[in-house]
Amino acid sequence: MTACARVPAGEVRSPIVFSVQPLATSSPFSEVQAGHIRAVIPTQWDARPLPAGRYPQEGFVASPRLAAWERGTGTVQGMEAFWIDVAKLQIPSDYYYLAARSPRLGSFAEKDSCEPVAFEVVVDHPPDVAGPRFSPGDYVAHGSGTCGEGKLATQWAYVVVAPGFGPVRQLGIPNSGLYVVVAVVSGHREEAKSLLNQMVQEAKFNGQRITDILEAAKRLQ
Repeated sequence: MTACARVPAGEVRSPIVFSVQPLATSSPFSEVQAGHIRAVIPTQWDARPLPAGRYPQEGFVASPRLAAWERGTGTVQGMEAFWIDVAKLQIPSDYYYLAARSPRLGSFAEKDSCEPVAFEVVVDHPPDVAGPRFSPGDYVAHGSGTCGEGKLATQWAYVVVAPGFGPVRQLGIPNSGLYVVVAVVSGHREEAKSLLNQMVQEAKFNGQRITDILEAAKRLQ
């Protein structure tokens, strides 16, 4: 069964709101707001909203070197977080499942200088496109790893969620077909790992942490 995208009750519409504000005078972090997304980044980084472009996405990209971040994978510090609005893109929900499994999200591991440290598929229910059996068509995964050595070393992590018609559809933004959070920071040291974890864990969609959605998927599968 192929479930066509539909707008769930209580949908969230996407206002055009973007801001970057210091968390506090002495804090090393700023808070980015891009519509219904909030996240923290180092105060030295620049940030800008993602263009809607071909897809009705809402999100941001941040980096101390924005142009280099957009060209590189795993070798430049940065962060990207976005969601795609199914209310504005009327295509089968199978698309979001396939997009979540896209090899682009695994491209860190494809570089010779990069090494995955952890990868977990939490939920994987392929859409049943040929038969009568209903499948929620949801997919939830996260991974982390390192790239390079010495002064050029980076650590990276990502979370991807395609809610489909599974239980996590009720969390975060009800009309989201896809959530993506990717972050890269410099260094192998514990301070870098702590920074990376904080950036990913504090990424929120409509007030719901992406890591809370991840944990809920583990409990509800």
